[in-house]
Amino acid sequence: MKRAAILLLGLGLGLSAALPARASASEVVVYSARKEDLLRPVLDAFQKDTGIKVTLLTGKAGDLARRIEVEKSDPRGDVFLGTTAGIAELLRRKGLLSPYFSPAAQEVPEEFKAPDGSWVGVTGRVRVLIYNKNRVSDAELPRSFFDLTDPKWKGKVAVASMGERTTVSWLAASMALRGEEATRQYVRGLRDNGLKVLNNNTEVRKAVARGEYAIGITNHYYYLLQLHDDPASPVGILYPDQGADGIGAPMFSITASILNGAKHPEAARALIDYLLGPRGNRLLVQGEFEIPLIPGIPVPGEDKGVKGLGQFKKARVTQVQLADLETRVEKLFGPFLIP
Repeated sequence: MKRAAILLLGLGLGLSAALPARASASEVVVYSARKEDLLRPVLDAFQKDTGIKVTLLTGKAGDLARRIEVEKSDPRGDVFLGTTAGIAELLRRKGLLSPYFSPAAQEVPEEFKAPDGSWVGVTGRVRVLIYNKNRVSDAELPRSFFDLTDPKWKGKVAVASMGERTTVSWLAASMALRGEEATRQYVRGLRDNGLKVLNNNTEVRKAVARGEYAIGITNHYYYLLQLHDDPASPVGILYPDQGADGIGAPMFSITASILNGAKHPEAARALIDYLLGPRGNRLLVQGEFEIPLIPGIPVPGEDKGVKGLGQFKKARVTQVQLADLETRVEKLFGPFLIP
């Protein structure tokens, strides 16, 4: 334990809360790569409805994964919430997750679930283009991610760095569907065309709204977050690669999983059930402006052009396929996609 504590200090994880010395039996400890303000409504509702106290620690997905591995002989967390399936799948393959087939997960499409029940998608997000309406007209809009290497977009496109897991997953989708060499050429073309790499997706949506860039490659909910912050923002949303020969828009899922050896497995299972149940999932989807993976949950922003499952052409790639390629993507493109 002493050695593990030293290792944790060395990791510099920067988590948003400290764990209690020992959690009570009626508590569940959640490690989350999602921001606290986005999760708080559903976690507060779970706490109120079940009487189970939630202790939440937030941090970057990679940092949390390293912490989980360090703590594997004496887990301090119970549930891990990730921003894509990649980290959860890595943890599964290391034997750090405990399979659980929640009855509430039956309606979640198979592509958003681990084959052995070690993780399950609770909400989805779509990779889209957002654009500044004052800088580009509807007639001028690109129709594909791959149109952005055209010289007319030189210096006009921004994307978040590889520190954002969905940037990694987006390129993994390209590799899965178009191959490694084509994706290498694409990234090279973007770089040569003056692609601007910003720190995160929040910077991308704000820079596009200010008109610093005409186009932003990001996730659909950043469009809604921008309109939430400033309803007068001149931003639009485009689902790319929707034509007959297009690969479709990649979709990723927030995943929930139970840590192997969790101190409070019953409370952990109750939380997973709640996140997938009608009340909890509705709160989660609304709080994060996400796409529901379960039928019957309203799609936030539908009146603003956001589309739900079945309403757009989705890239034909599973979350496991994406996870298989993410390490390769980081190695190939990490040096190029830095701010």
